[in-house]
Amino acid sequence: MLSLPPVTADLIRSRLRVPPLLWLHLLATAAIAAAFSWKFGHHWRAAAAHVLLLAEWDLALAVSLGAFATVSRAGARWPVAVYRVLLATTCALQLYLYALNVISNVSWGRNINLHLVVAFAPTVWSGREPFPLAAPGITVFVIGTLMTTGVAVAVLSRLVDRDVASRVVAAAPARRLHRALALMTLVAAVALFATTIVRGIGGRDDLLWKQEMLASFFRPEGFAFEPTPRRQAVAERDAILRASYPRAVASARRKHVVLIIVDSLRADRMQVYGYPRQTTPFLSRLVESGRMKKVKAAYSTCSESFCGITSTLAGREFRDISARTFQLQDLLRDEGYRTWFMLSGNHMAWNGLPSFYRAEEGTLFDGTQTERYTMDDDRLVLEGLERVPPASPQRPSFFYIHLMSTHYLGVQFAESHVFTRPDDEVSPGLEPYKILDQLNKPDRYDDKVRQADGVIRQLFEALNAKRYLDDAIVVVTSDHGEGLGERHWAHGWNLYEEDIRIPMLLYDAPATTYPDLSFATQVDIAPTIVDRLGLPIPGSWEGRSLLAPSTTRITCHQTYFVPNRYAVVYRREDALFKFIATPQYGKEELYDLVHDRGEAHDLTTEQPALAALLREKARACRGDESATTAGVR
Repeated sequence: MLSLPPVTADLIRSRLRVPPLLWLHLLATAAIAAAFSWKFGHHWRAAAAHVLLLAEWDLALAVSLGAFATVSRAGARWPVAVYRVLLATTCALQLYLYALNVISNVSWGRNINLHLVVAFAPTVWSGREPFPLAAPGITVFVIGTLMTTGVAVAVLSRLVDRDVASRVVAAAPARRLHRALALMTLVAAVALFATTIVRGIGGRDDLLWKQEMLASFFRPEGFAFEPTPRRQAVAERDAILRASYPRAVASARRKHVVLIIVDSLRADRMQVYGYPRQTTPFLSRLVESGRMKKVKAAYSTCSESFCGITSTLAGREFRDISARTFQLQDLLRDEGYRTWFMLSGNHMAWNGLPSFYRAEEGTLFDGTQTERYTMDDDRLVLEGLERVPPASPQRPSFFYIHLMSTHYLGVQFAESHVFTRPDDEVSPGLEPYKILDQLNKPDRYDDKVRQADGVIRQLFEALNAKRYLDDAIVVVTSDHGEGLGERHWAHGWNLYEEDIRIPMLLYDAPATTYPDLSFATQVDIAPTIVDRLGLPIPGSWEGRSLLAPSTTRITCHQTYFVPNRYAVVYRREDALFKFIATPQYGKEELYDLVHDRGEAHDLTTEQPALAALLREKARACRGDESATTAGVR
């Protein structure tokens, strides 16, 4: 039988003995991971994966203590000191990660990632974000956390680790064979951790790695565009479609195009849609004059900004969108248009939107670049427009303008208090979700709808002064609606009328005829613009041009945040129904939107045939088929 020399056996046994402090660390990690799973609806497997990663890292720390001891002189204490510093640093970094994930999950329903940290860092550091910690607060938090974890590890290690650490150091003679063995063991432990986390970063298992906090932190920047087989197939087909798309169509009408998306704007709170308060005097005048036309019932594809914006620009449902799809701004840019992005809010930090916009150098201006205002102040869009040169008759332009007035984080101007008192002011502060009843109270929301209308009037004046409205198509819409306390506050988690019924207003030449503006969704905007310009609509776009409407239609809608909800809106001549499914809770709802706009009466049991039809359509909407390029519609 093969036997090891006594000193070598002692060395291996001492190195395999895990210091008790690491057990405590792992226990605390498991408790925090379990709390996240319970609080934010993460799957238990994500918590298990997090504990696995930290267990592998702790194994590397334990092995490192023995490895450092083999290369030190007899009686040296620096290996123990290095081990404690590494453990304290690990604990501090974990606290930072957990703190950021609390903010991210509360605010956006997703784990934080490195791209968002890097993108948000400059404005958070400056104190312009809704979390106004600024440089002093961040510095105190970082230094305080490092000092606290350092002291805690030093005290606890002396209480529970001292004997083990001493044995490891004593059992590590400085011989070449032992050094090689110790270093090989350390390399193997680190490699095991690295292999697991790399797999997690590249993994597609939503319930395991997407919700695991450490691996998801290092996932690719566009984590909202998970690389599903369906999205990859759509992107591959789009590359072919874009390459073969006709350039310089002789019959095309080279008009300027302006797309204005007002964040969180509900149609039913707008005067132009029949609301009794005068919240949209400017837009109402344009509609009354006949120059602007409105879609009677318009819907967003989801109830959150990211999928609402991307669906509008890409002309398709969110499940078919990636940063590589062929969208409106790409098509117009290929046709010789100059594309401009004037955006209130921090778009540079949001889920990889810059890679989706693919803006040219110097043509994107958002809240991170303003020199006069805070980042959610719509006046910064007018500031950005000052940098845009006058219109050129040789080169048309496309503008995407994003306004934040009606978002609960949007800055309310001092002069916009019409339905509230001038002294009725409130700041989002550190935790805006805790004061949504103040930020979004109906009177304040109406004030901010009127404010958005005023900003749009100023935009029209600024664009007209630079001759961009001489021959233009302007679309005014929203990315989603907003809950004002009827059933919930804010947006992102539901698909009721307050969540997804939005305005859709078309400013065009008076002689332009739109045969039927009774129904549309966001995915129809891009096809309508392209059709109006006399250009062919790409085959991968799922929307329909409003110049060629259909009386019967079923559209798909979803939530981006969990629990995922899916809905279909069924339009049939004068009938309009909505079916909402929440698979996680086993809940279904069916509403007649013509006779029950408030969605108070569930028809699921009263109309089983219709419910069964729409149930199947909802399943099809939420399915992520492993589509081939030829099979994607």
